[in-house]
Parts: sequence; structure tokens; C-alpha cells
Amino acid sequence: MKKVFIFLILLTTPLLGRASHIVGGEFELLRIAGFQYRLNMVLYFDEKNGNQGAKDPNVTVRIFRKIDNAIMLTLLLPQSSLSSVNYTQPACSSGELVTSKILYSALITLSAAQFSDPGGYYVSWERCCRNYGITNIFSNNPAFGGTYAGQTFYLEFPAVMKDGQQFVDSTPRLFPPLNDYACPGRPYYADFAGTDDDGDSLVYSLTTPLNTKTSDAVPPGNVPRPGPYPLVSWRLPFGITNIINGAPDLKISQDGFLTVTPTIQGLFVFAVKVEEFRNKVKIGETRRDFQMLVVDQCSSAVPPRIVGKKLSDATYTGENNWTVSFDNTVTDGNRCVMVQVSDEDSKSGLPRDLFTEQIRIKAIPLNFKANLAGILPTITAATLSNGSTAEFTICFPQCPYLTGGDPVIGIVALDDACSLPLGDTLKITLHVDAPFNTKPRFVVPAVSPVSSTLNEGDQSAWPFQVIDHDGDPLIISVLTNGFALAAAGMTFNTFPQTPGNAEGELKWNAYCDIFDFTQRTAFQVTIQVEDQDKCLIPNPARAVYNLNVILPGNASPTIDTDLTPAVRERRVTGVTRRIDESLNFKVTGKDLIDNDVLELTGKAVGFTFADYGISINPTAVTANGTVISNFGWDVTCKSVDLKKRDTFDFQFIVVDNKNKCRIYKADTVDVSLKILPPLNAAPQLTITNQNSTATTLSSDNKISMILGENVQLLLTGRDADVIPGKDNLKLDLVKKDGTVPPDGYFFTPVAGTSPLQTAFNWNPDCTIFKDNVYDNEYSFTFLLTDDHCITAKKDSIVFKLRIKDVNGSDSEFIPPNFFSPNGDDINDYFAMEMKDGSTGELRNILPLDNYISRFESIRI
Repeated sequence: MKKVFIFLILLTTPLLGRASHIVGGEFELLRIAGFQYRLNMVLYFDEKNGNQGAKDPNVTVRIFRKIDNAIMLTLLLPQSSLSSVNYTQPACSSGELVTSKILYSALITLSAAQFSDPGGYYVSWERCCRNYGITNIFSNNPAFGGTYAGQTFYLEFPAVMKDGQQFVDSTPRLFPPLNDYACPGRPYYADFAGTDDDGDSLVYSLTTPLNTKTSDAVPPGNVPRPGPYPLVSWRLPFGITNIINGAPDLKISQDGFLTVTPTIQGLFVFAVKVEEFRNKVKIGETRRDFQMLVVDQCSSAVPPRIVGKKLSDATYTGENNWTVSFDNTVTDGNRCVMVQVSDEDSKSGLPRDLFTEQIRIKAIPLNFKANLAGILPTITAATLSNGSTAEFTICFPQCPYLTGGDPVIGIVALDDACSLPLGDTLKITLHVDAPFNTKPRFVVPAVSPVSSTLNEGDQSAWPFQVIDHDGDPLIISVLTNGFALAAAGMTFNTFPQTPGNAEGELKWNAYCDIFDFTQRTAFQVTIQVEDQDKCLIPNPARAVYNLNVILPGNASPTIDTDLTPAVRERRVTGVTRRIDESLNFKVTGKDLIDNDVLELTGKAVGFTFADYGISINPTAVTANGTVISNFGWDVTCKSVDLKKRDTFDFQFIVVDNKNKCRIYKADTVDVSLKILPPLNAAPQLTITNQNSTATTLSSDNKISMILGENVQLLLTGRDADVIPGKDNLKLDLVKKDGTVPPDGYFFTPVAGTSPLQTAFNWNPDCTIFKDNVYDNEYSFTFLLTDDHCITAKKDSIVFKLRIKDVNGSDSEFIPPNFFSPNGDDINDYFAMEMKDGSTGELRNILPLDNYISRFESIRI
């Protein structure tokens, strides 16, 4: 025997420290009943190098939701079984590889309430680290720095509910362990295919192995962390397209068959992804990591050789690709070939051979799927000695494996080389004529296709009869071009049959009030009859019926508004309303010809009626012949912001689809409304002088006065707007300035509705004069505003005031310098007075007091 290649599935670190003990594994999620499932984690353990203390009695795994990585369940899976994994060729093992299979398992419930997210879920378990001597990826001991390589077990599965129904699925399972080794220059192969209990399609591909998020031996808390998970780092020149530098390199077929011819020694890691599809839609994914050890210790060996011949041939002439034909007159015992197997190693006297070689044969389908065990003889193995050969008879069945082509069968001869048998394949292209069989034929109808057209409300029947001259039982089926017979009012009946004869009837009741013909009025029905011949070779007879129904006419409804005198407007434009106005109109739908049931609905385009306080009564109305709906909208400042939207579109539709045949007819009218700003009369502000007649208010609101007089003004605001109500007014002094900033005046702002009044009062004193300036000017601006929606307006008045100081000049002051107290009433006493010549009254002749001069005294 030839030996020494160790093929490991995936190595990672143990629970206790960082000793390599995990050879590989995967998850399985298998439905038991209802929403109960069994979650398995299969782990392959390295008995030779692993720490026995790392055989955990249980493992902690987690289920996450894919869309957001939310934790759904944290599960403790107890160990349920432990078994040994044997070599393909047990004699090849000398203790290089001792592997155990550990199964962790628990029953769980995936409730519909918790596990119905369409994005699906995933299960994970993670450990670090892998072996430190891996050839094709970086896998260094984290204790000494460098790039670490951990491993994550990963499984995706779909939601348990879909479209309101339970979605039943079990993930792929029963993947065979890879338990052999390979040698440089020698082809290596392994069947990795698993099974799927639901019959889903499994697609296999190579992928980069998953890493762990940190180099921790176990994740914090001993619980898996959510994805996504990082990938391991490839060493150059290795990568996903050059995994072990093979010639050819590692490949896997879509059916799960691994092949490679290594060229160098080393320990190589790779991963296989198994995707699960149902109806061409991916529903799940399983990942497995593997480790392959390539060691140049395989003994040299020569593959066996297989050749073939027909029973009547004298010599073996068939090899490699061989074509064999049998007609349908050949008996079962003669529908055979013979194959001969030889092996040069049976001539070797070396200790590993001792002039013997164990060989065996097997049959595999190459371009089809079938169980070929029945074509092999009872004994399929032999011992070759001193260059002898072994012969085997291969017999084929009477019925072909394929229709429309010839099957290719591989008869494979295998020896006992280590670690995997070497082989040779004889590819037989087999042509077998099937037993004679007459195709069934239709007697009625005599000609196909049959074409028929019915008026709605009619019914018709089409009988059929099929005969088979061989007297075979007949199987009848009905095909349609995408519809259900019952949904179209059709029935299909068969009468009692006898072998070789079948009769029945296709019937159609074309009643549109019972059956819905709104989606289609043309139907194709095919009656297919297949005979149950000995080989069940498909060769059906078909009768095709092209059936049509003519539906009655139906008048279209009409729709109209009273916004314009036009009839049946399609679009009403130019409608305007101002804020504070109302829009009211009526929408009418009619079907006066058929008087069918109509439904009238209205909708706002890009907004909702409730958003703007719009009423449509009723929103949806149904009636025969005529339907009416009233639209009403009081446009208010609170409901409309013209900065955001000033155009409003409404659509009204009347539908006639409840007629006898449910034929959809409709009419539509669109109304476009433009909202304008409201009208607003500007407020009016007036000013009234309430001073003494000594001061006068000019037309341009100016007053000039001498210090010592009082300023009294009355300000009045008025506004003519009363719709939708009186505007609120505000009257205020908004600006004031002067030669000297004014101070000491009295003014109170007021607010309210029209009329609005307030007063301005000021009695200035001489302190208003500064810096030898005795003639001051002042300006006061009063503002009246309204709060009308959007179009608020205002009015203002600028009041100007000039204040001069009193004239206190003594330039014309001529005091008396004598008096004559003689009793003649002329200058009888000394005084600062003078008699007025016209009135005879005495008046003061002293200069007036002002800011800079005042009368003090007179000294005589």
C-alpha cells in the first residue's frame, strides 16, 4: 500500500489555549415539524495533535438577523455523539492522521413572529487560531505578532414565513469528511457533495476562508460576534485563483467534486461555499473550511488499465472512448460487453507489492444521472498476481437511459494505491434501440388545432378520443397557456378507459358574470396523451384547442365639472382663488346608456385633502347611471403657505367596472387651481395738533415753536379691511432724532383693531439747548402696520418740530433815567414800565429771560 498524505478539513485553536485541534466542520439546520428545528454543529477533531481538554462538552452559538446583525438567539449546543473518521484506504494509514467527528445538537423553535424577516438569518461560531505553519495564508502566533488567522463557522438560512405562508426548508447536510492525503504530481480527488431534504439545488464554489474579528482564543463572553467577518490573508503567489499552486490547481464542480494535482509540499487552507437555490432564487448558504497536507512520501504506482470488447469479439479493442450499439432484437443475455483490467504493479516483487495488486471496478454516469449498480456483475473486485488480468461482464438494460441522445457511461478501474486509488476509465457511448412502440393518436378531433369562438353567455363542448394500437394504458393530462381551466369556466372530463382507448370532453361555459375575462379573452388548451410503453419513453400525442370569447359592448362613462360650460373637460385650468376666498364645484359622472354601477373618486395630486382642510363629499360615491360629488375648500391663510405651494392639482375619475363582464371603462378630469395672495387695503395714519393756537401743524406735519410752549399730538390709525375679519393694527414710534437727542416726551405704543389712537406729549425746558445752540430741530417717525395674511401693509408719518429759545436781547432796552413825583401822573414813580400809547396800559420794558440771561435787579 502507498500512503502518507494527510487531508484535513480546517484547523483552528482550541477552547483552552491556542493548540490546533479543529480539523473542520459545518452547521446543519434541519426542520423537524411545524416551527421546530434541529441545529447541528459538526466538528472534526485532531486526535493526534489536539488537547483532549478542548473537546468541549458544549458550544455556544448565535443566530443573527442579516439585515441589521441583530442578535435573535444565543444557543448552547451540548455534545451528542463522537465517532471515528476512517481513511478511504484504511491500510494507507500509519497513524499520520487520527480524526474524530463530534456532533453538537439541540432542538430549537424558530417562531413566525421572530424569524420572518425577508432578508434571512445566519448562525456563527468562531475560534482562533489556525495552525501556525500553513503554507498559503498568513497564520502567525498572535503571541509573537504578525498576521493571525482564526476561523468562523457560518450558515445562512431563510425566513420561516413567505407571502403569509410557512416557508419550509432544511439546509444541506451529510457532507462527507475529507480524510485522505495527497502527494506532489499525483492527481487528488474527493466527492464533497451533500444532500438537501427539500430537493433544492446546491451549487458549490471555492471561496476565501473566513477569519475571526480578533486574535482572542475565544470571543469575549465565549459568544460569537456579529458579522460581517474578515477574510484570511493569502501569501503570495497564492490566492483564490491559485490556492495550492497545483497543475491543474484546486477546482470544484457545481456538483461538489474536488480535483487537484499538487506540485509542492505544504499545508494548504481553502474553503468551499455551498449555495442553496429554490426556483432559481438563492435561499441559503453553507461554508466549510479545509486543510490539505501535501507530503512527498507516496510510493510510486502505476494506474490500472481497462479495455473492452463485445461478447462476439475475439480481442479487446475498446479503450478510452468506445461506442457500443444494440438494436431492439438483442436479448438481455447478449446486451453485454466484457472489460479487462490489468495493472503493471502486479508484476513487481517489491515488498509493497509482492507480485499482487488489488483492483475493483465501478460504473458512473457521465452525461446523465442514474443508479448504474445493476449493470455490474455480482463480484466487482479481484486480486491480480504476476501480471494476470481480471475480466468482468457488463450488461445493459433493454430501455435507453436517455431520450434524444446516447448516454455516456464510465467504467472505472481502481487499484489500491495510497492515499487514493489510481484509476483508468473506459468511456462507453451506449446506443440501445428501445422496443418497438406505436405512438397513440387522436381519432377525435381528426385535425389539430381546433379553433372556436363563442359569444359571451354561450357554452360549447368538444369531445375527444385517443387510441393506442399496442393496447398500452394511457395517461391523459391537460396543459394551458398560463391560466386555470376553472377560472375561465372550462371543465375537462374523462370517461372510463380501457387499455389502448381513452375518451373525454372539454367543455366551456363562457359566462362573464361568473368568470373573469377582463385580463384575457383568448385561451389555448392542449390535451396530451402519453402511453405507458415498456420503457416509458416520452412520445405523447397532442390536440390543441384555440378558444376565444367575444364580450358584449359597453359604453364608456363620462365625467364633468360645473367649473366651465364645456362638456366632458379633460383638464380644467385657469381656476384661481385668493386666500380668504372659497372654491366650490360639483363633479358628475354618468353612464346613461348602460346605467351601470359607477364609482366616482377624487384625489389630491402630491398632497392630501386633510392637509389643507379640503372637503369632498362624498370622497367615493357609488350609484347606478349618475354619481355626484361636491368639492369645497375655504382657502385660509392658516391652511396655505404660498412660499411652499401655490398650485394645487386634483384628479377625479369615474369607473365602470361592475358591469356584467367587469370590463374596465373610466373617464378622468383634472382640475388645476392657482392660489393668489389676498387683497389688502393699506392702513391710514393721521396726526392731529392739540396744542394752543400759538402753534400750527403744517401740511407736511411740521411745527415751529418758542421754548415754553407744550407739544400735544393725537395719532389715529384706521384700516378698511373687514374680510375675513378686521386686521390687527400696531402703532409705534419707530425712530427719533434731533439736534440734541429728544428726551422727556410721553408716548405709549398701542395695538388693536381700527380705529386705533394714542397721544404724543412733550413740554421741553431750557435743558434742551446745548453748546450755545438755541434753535433745535427734531424728527419723530410714527409707523402703523396691519397683520393681513401674506400682503401685510403699513403707513407712516414723520413729524418735525423746531424749538427756538426766547429772545432775551437788551440791545433795545432804554431804561428811564428820571422820574417826577409831582402828581401829574407822568413819571410820578420810577419803574421798568411804559404806557402803551394806544391802549393806555402799562407794559414791562425789561428784556425777556431766556436760557443765557435772566433779570436780576435794578440799582439806582
